[in-house]
Amino acid sequence: MPIRIEPLENGRLKLSGDVEDEICLSARALDEGFTIAISDGTLVQGRFDNWVDECRFLVAVEGAGIATISRAERGDVLDLAWKIEWISVAIARDMRCAERSEAPQLQRELSFADAGKIAA
Repeated sequence: MPIRIEPLENGRLKLSGDVEDEICLSARALDEGFTIAISDGTLVQGRFDNWVDECRFLVAVEGAGIATISRAERGDVLDLAWKIEWISVAIARDMRCAERSEAPQLQRELSFADAGKIAA
């Protein structure tokens, strides 16, 4: 079942589909931007624009699933056509993405400082 991530008011993100939940972003994440890592390998950058009260998403790394971004009332909506096991959110500058040299089939290893993790 696909998952949808859409912005709500007051710096929250709504997850629907495989996971039904809301993520409340910290003040730092709202000011500096945030990164969403998904178990299929997808890495998404997000930023709230306080002037127009909208959220923008950008797929930084494509994973196994199909990620599509569309526009809605409060900004971008991210749809992921893949079954997920977990989603993790970090403040943009705290996110780390490193190449793994010992396992070529696993191209990226994600580690997060100050990250929240939601299990599906």
